Amino acid sequence: MSIRNFAGGGVCALALLSALPVTAQQSDDNVVRNATDAFGLRVGTESIGLYDAGNVRGFSPDSAGNVRLAGLFISQQGSLSDRVVDATSIRVGLNTVGLLFPAPSGIADLSLRNPDRTGAEMRVGIDPRTSPFMELDTAYVAADGRFKLSAGVSARPDQNGAFGGDQRSWSAGFVPRWQVTEDVSVTGFADWDQMHDSEVVPNYLPDGPYLPPRVDQSVDHTLPWADWAYETENQGVVVDAGLMDGLTARAGLFRSVHRLPYDAFALLSVDQDRQGRMLHVLLPATRYAAWSGEASVAYEWVDGQTQQTISLAGRGLSKRSRKGGDVEVDYGPWAMDRRPDVAEPVVRFDQPQDRNEVKQHTLGLAYNLSWDGRLDLGAGVQKADYTKIARPGTGGEARGGSKPWLYNAVAAWRFDNGVIAYASYSKGLEESGSAPITAVNRNAVLPAVKTTQREAGVRTAVGPLTLTSSVFDVRRPYDGMDAGDRYGFLGEVRHRGVEASLSGEPVEGLSVVLGAVLLDPKVRGDEVERGLIGRRPVGQSRMQWQASLDYAPGIVEGLSVDMTVDHSAKTTARGDNLADAPAYTLVDAGLRQEFGLWGQEASLRAQVQNLFDSQGFFVEGDGEYEPMVGRTWRLSLTVRM
Repeated sequence: MSIRNFAGGGVCALALLSALPVTAQQSDDNVVRNATDAFGLRVGTESIGLYDAGNVRGFSPDSAGNVRLAGLFISQQGSLSDRVVDATSIRVGLNTVGLLFPAPSGIADLSLRNPDRTGAEMRVGIDPRTSPFMELDTAYVAADGRFKLSAGVSARPDQNGAFGGDQRSWSAGFVPRWQVTEDVSVTGFADWDQMHDSEVVPNYLPDGPYLPPRVDQSVDHTLPWADWAYETENQGVVVDAGLMDGLTARAGLFRSVHRLPYDAFALLSVDQDRQGRMLHVLLPATRYAAWSGEASVAYEWVDGQTQQTISLAGRGLSKRSRKGGDVEVDYGPWAMDRRPDVAEPVVRFDQPQDRNEVKQHTLGLAYNLSWDGRLDLGAGVQKADYTKIARPGTGGEARGGSKPWLYNAVAAWRFDNGVIAYASYSKGLEESGSAPITAVNRNAVLPAVKTTQREAGVRTAVGPLTLTSSVFDVRRPYDGMDAGDRYGFLGEVRHRGVEASLSGEPVEGLSVVLGAVLLDPKVRGDEVERGLIGRRPVGQSRMQWQASLDYAPGIVEGLSVDMTVDHSAKTTARGDNLADAPAYTLVDAGLRQEFGLWGQEASLRAQVQNLFDSQGFFVEGDGEYEPMVGRTWRLSLTVRM
């Protein structure tokens, strides 16, 4: 049985009807035209949707460990660059039907570059604040199609920040693919991404339950010696094999390392008179490294109108980190509108660093049934073995772990009128956050926690458009800072809500992607009952909607215009619920012109982001705010050879 035949038959019928948001290799980078729902898609540097890898239904797939590469479990310590990743799609709701062991709080699914022809693509342009950049991606496809290679480099020699400072970065990567036999394929990748000399911009901490004063964007709050850098490398290999008729195997092994040769954070506490204190936290070299992977075998058989698959899969993770040993530099009273002018202090990083280790192994069995193109049933059970070892720099060792049973089940039905209805339940083991620099136990890492999700939804046609909607209930322990500014578990958080997506092409040349989510987030527990924290979790908004469109009027050949309107209701900003960041609406507009240039295909892309120069704040933590970036523009030229 060939790999191609297995890929077509091994995924249940309704999962195919779900229309995955992105193909293995995009023919263009028009994210609106490539999206099939509003739940999140990123192609290159552009993205749309209600969700992304950092936020799905109020939780972070990236932080929770719910990232997949080519459908396989991977633990990214530093993100893979666009030189190897073609697109990132958010798998949530009906788009998880047919997945092997779906995660409760959504999955960020990465697809590797997979060229269909030999050629090259060069993109040069200006990013916001006149920051030049260059990207070169090449591809080779053998005449018989059995070997493919994607390789690329990018450089941003002077990337200017929104509130002062600049940075330099580059990335490089390659993806070889080898079809060894009709039934066996091997895909590898290697990726490097580095950034240096990035001056840190402070976040703002009001002294009381109020918003920071409006930030003057003309004031540079950075210091040339208080900067940070990172170096990330990722490598891996994926093997797909057809072992015999109906029996297939997949395996992936990945290595991810993220180093920070030097690091810094900046905080500016302020009062309503624009006065405060400036604090820098300087950190010595830190390192995060992980080996992760997944291996599975699946047997599929067909009996009349019934297709059944049974899968056995194992996932593993070994992660180590070295961090801490930071030094605080307090400048004392500081006017909010004054640029820092301080000589670099003599800092000795002589404190021992914390060393943490996480090991996790999971073995699972899954069963899927598809009948007559109408019914899909799926169920899975996993046994997890999780161990965390913390070795504080001050000495000693703390060890903890758990060995929970995890479950998932789903049922979906396609009616005669084309309506698809589904319901699912899943319980997973997910990573928790780490303590922010504003906590007294800064950098402390919490253990993994059990998360449960219940959901139900429908997909149906509305004329030429597709409507997908779901109701969901996600629950897990709530991590945050208590009244004494210590970070830890404070109770249970429940995110209950409804989401909807409407997408398609209502008239020729017009693509629309509309989405909205209504969320009712609540915290329960002893801290709430005692009045020490509020019932609304920090960083959550009750409502968000987004509307994106791309229109090719046909008046000028190759011309299209696009717009995205993104709205969020007020966001809970403090654990005591005494302050909220106000609602905001951001509008981005752009155009794309395809044309010929010296016999080659070319396109010009122009964008204005935050068109109406909206001002406000994003919530970065309990009582911690990041100012919203004002109006910016971006211009790029792409030539395909």
